[in-house]
Amino acid sequence: MSKENLFWPEEIMIWPVAKDLKMSEWAPEYRVLGAHSAIKGGYRLEMVPFFAWLMDKIQDPNIRTVVVCKPAQIGGTDFALCVIGYYAHQEGALCMCVLADQRTSEYVSSKKLKVMLESSEAMAALINHDCYTKDEMELLNGAYITIGWASSVSTMGTRPIRIMYFDEIDQPGYSVIDSISLGRERSNTFPDRKHLLTSTPTTEAGNIIRELESCDLVYDWHVPCPHCGQYQILRWNKEHCYGLKDGLYRAEDGTMHPVGMVIWEGGTSASNQQIMETARYQCGKCGELWTTAQKNEAVRQGRGIPRTDHTGWERKIGMHVNRIYSLFDGGRLEEIVMEFIHSRRVPEHERAKALQGFINSSLAEPWVQIVTTTTDTSVLAARCALPAMTAPAETVALTCGIDSQKHGFWFAVRAWARNYTSWLIHYGQLADFDELEQLLFGSTYPVDGDPGRLLHIWRAAIDTGGGSQGADGYNITENVYHWVRKVGTGRSCRVFACKGSSAPLGDAVARFGKAKDWAPSGKPLPGGLQLVMVDSSQAKDMVHTRLANAVSLDGLQAFLHAETDQIYLRHITAEEKRRDRRGNVGWVQLRRDNHLLDAEGLAMALAEPTWPGGGINIVRGGPSVRPQKPTHETPNIGRRINPWAKRR
Repeated sequence: MSKENLFWPEEIMIWPVAKDLKMSEWAPEYRVLGAHSAIKGGYRLEMVPFFAWLMDKIQDPNIRTVVVCKPAQIGGTDFALCVIGYYAHQEGALCMCVLADQRTSEYVSSKKLKVMLESSEAMAALINHDCYTKDEMELLNGAYITIGWASSVSTMGTRPIRIMYFDEIDQPGYSVIDSISLGRERSNTFPDRKHLLTSTPTTEAGNIIRELESCDLVYDWHVPCPHCGQYQILRWNKEHCYGLKDGLYRAEDGTMHPVGMVIWEGGTSASNQQIMETARYQCGKCGELWTTAQKNEAVRQGRGIPRTDHTGWERKIGMHVNRIYSLFDGGRLEEIVMEFIHSRRVPEHERAKALQGFINSSLAEPWVQIVTTTTDTSVLAARCALPAMTAPAETVALTCGIDSQKHGFWFAVRAWARNYTSWLIHYGQLADFDELEQLLFGSTYPVDGDPGRLLHIWRAAIDTGGGSQGADGYNITENVYHWVRKVGTGRSCRVFACKGSSAPLGDAVARFGKAKDWAPSGKPLPGGLQLVMVDSSQAKDMVHTRLANAVSLDGLQAFLHAETDQIYLRHITAEEKRRDRRGNVGWVQLRRDNHLLDAEGLAMALAEPTWPGGGINIVRGGPSVRPQKPTHETPNIGRRINPWAKRR
């Protein structure tokens, strides 16, 4: 006997739907879009192929968290509500939607969520009208959907929730309380829980970028070039490739390729006609140009490719998609170009804000305003003909900066002339304190042209390590303290224990801090230890500025020896100076290994007159005051007249 003869029609309407239905199959069949959506009627997967693919990834039983970094107006909310609708309708799940503020939650509740439930005949039959308000919606199959806003603790409730959706997590409401953590706590008891977090980014410190960077895998939507067939990601240009290294993306076969870019004629002065006629996407491989129609067709043929290899242990995945992928009208290349040009044509005092809006809302990238950056090429240009391990004839003193690490030390040795021109003559990594002592107290450096003259290191500054544990299990800071107490004075090289200052030091690059009588473990330091507080930001400014001066032959110059290699370059360029949205400027670490940058900063700071006790100005024969530029009385030791400079 069929079930039609056993049950009332109303009971049949709430009969459980097959559990093996894919979400991408469910959405076009059961989801109906209302009047407030860009496209009315049934949900059309072909307009958001990247979200259609992601729907099925969400169903992977191993995946618990999905993070989507997206532009504005690309259908992200409708996609997320498909996830909620699927789990409510198919599995009778307990679901919660967290919006940025109360006004947004009320809008999504009435204009999106209720429309989704009421516009589908199958879901409308499941509505329990005895519990169907703007904040809570129960279905007859056991599903429960609650909606709230991030800044209200009460909306988090105490009811367990299996499916959590956090919308626009970079908005201010999420900063009032830790809504994401509170929401996650509601689902800890469910082994099959799902968390969906979406947002347009703001800055690098925003929630969505931090969540994306903590993912086990991050996916991009790769599309085929209509000319050469190369699958590639779509980006605005090589300068706006946040999350990619050196403007390169990883293809499905693991090889690295350059990204393409949006191009047009006329630059920021382009007319509307020029934009409409010439706005194209340029393939990163073959260089051929795509029209908007070709770009849209390529997007439909795309596929999700991870930036790194699968391990099989992924529990948290992310996806980045920008407006260039959009198949809506706002994704037309000419529309995006016009939006960019508008951001450049506003009054100057509004330009930064307008550009940030374009980068956030269209490119789905965080706002990063770079003040100072250095490329490998510009660093290499500071090399001269001086061989490694050799001091130039003008040398009056050698300084050494040392960066302490869990496994050994990184160091840089600089030779100084009287006018504060300097040369990097030695750098590298040492395994332990014994090797460090050999460097500082047992090494000598020959002077070019005067083989009988050997120079010892005059001064050294060692970073105290920040308190982390060393390879031997002991506190690095404590080890450095005791070592400096043992070797710091009474030998050929004076060693200073240093720590980064928590505040700028004004005109001084370093100052004496408070004397330490106790080690971090509480053990006494016999005789005490005088720390030197170093303005790390000022020291890094010094490194980058003087390396640049060595190329321009202007101001105080810092040259590199002829054998300077890629290891040095990667460390020196591991940070760049940026301005955040509040106008604060600071150095931001891009790569993990920046140790030689820190060592160089200490080596240069040691020579400054503002170093406690004076710099090379106190060396016999050294200058009594620091010159701001080389003068005719003090010959310019630069590329053209310096015997160590590389000849071109």
